[in-house]
Amino acid sequence: MTMTPISYYLKKCHEGLLTQDQQQLDVLSHLQKIYYELLREQKKRTGLQRHFRSLKLMKGLYLWGGIGIGKTSLMDCFYECIPFKEKRRMHFHEFMRWIHAELKKYQGEKNPINKIADNIAKKTLLLCFDELIVNDITDAMLLARLFDALFSAGVCLVTTSNTHPDDLYYRGLQRPLFLPAIELLKRHTDVTHLMSQTDYRLRHFQQAGVFYTPDDESADAKMEAAFLVLAGHLPINHDSLKINDREIVVKKSTDDIVWFDFEVICHPPRSQHDYLALAHQYKMIFISHIPEISFCSKDVAALFIRLIDVFYDTKVKLIISSAVPIEQIYIEGIFKKDFARTCSRLIEMQSLSYFEATN
Repeated sequence: MTMTPISYYLKKCHEGLLTQDQQQLDVLSHLQKIYYELLREQKKRTGLQRHFRSLKLMKGLYLWGGIGIGKTSLMDCFYECIPFKEKRRMHFHEFMRWIHAELKKYQGEKNPINKIADNIAKKTLLLCFDELIVNDITDAMLLARLFDALFSAGVCLVTTSNTHPDDLYYRGLQRPLFLPAIELLKRHTDVTHLMSQTDYRLRHFQQAGVFYTPDDESADAKMEAAFLVLAGHLPINHDSLKINDREIVVKKSTDDIVWFDFEVICHPPRSQHDYLALAHQYKMIFISHIPEISFCSKDVAALFIRLIDVFYDTKVKLIISSAVPIEQIYIEGIFKKDFARTCSRLIEMQSLSYFEATN
């Protein structure tokens, strides 16, 4: 018999994989209602009934809150219990990359967003996003049309975010054009705040010695030694890489390890699409000479935040050297709130448990 989200969560707690928390259970109660509604809706989704289904009136969930308090774990408990195949879970960065690739296929055609949304709806009753965040103006400008098309097609959305919908794309260029997307999210999902003072990930941290500061000759030597040990007997290359039809200079690389200088990997024309491509190709990435990026351009800060988001979600192992400790890399600027997540993830990415995870 299929487990419900609450029973699945309690089982994980009993196994010691999660820690029972009443606020998390309250959120799961909400998710369990959506779970039962989805089961009823899926039974109706046959033949012509699909075009008249009532799901467009059914709200999903927008779960937001602080870092490390279990939002993703709760969504995963919910998602794992959904017994039908018409479901899809993606990191939001990955989803937007896929959307842009689809748009290229429909270049020159009318209403490409509607066609993409309809194709999604044909195979997807439930769409789950992890870490919905909007920093890119191109994404911001198309999300209102995309959300409208998906909701109109009857797709139920469950998503996590560190930010209330009203604060998405805060201070972004041409933000008024993004406001309809916010209103659509609020209309078609129940906005729920998960509040907790506990960062559950911190309980499993053991430092693995993969962050070197200060950024001096000693740090360079330690990174060099680490690279050689990890490379083993594999041949080491110094040639540039070609990612998304653009050359990227590397310090050195093997089949599954690559080493960049910060100036190369976190400056335009780099993009999150480059980072996703690298994450799919390399299991371990070295980045040396990270400065205090508060004094860099906002483009550099935004790229660094996206880089960490992508590498964290894809479980890329990261070894880095920095001029300052993690909490001092970005101490002021318009991305200060976003960098709280980045800082937390950088800390977790040093842990042995993170390094033992499969990517």
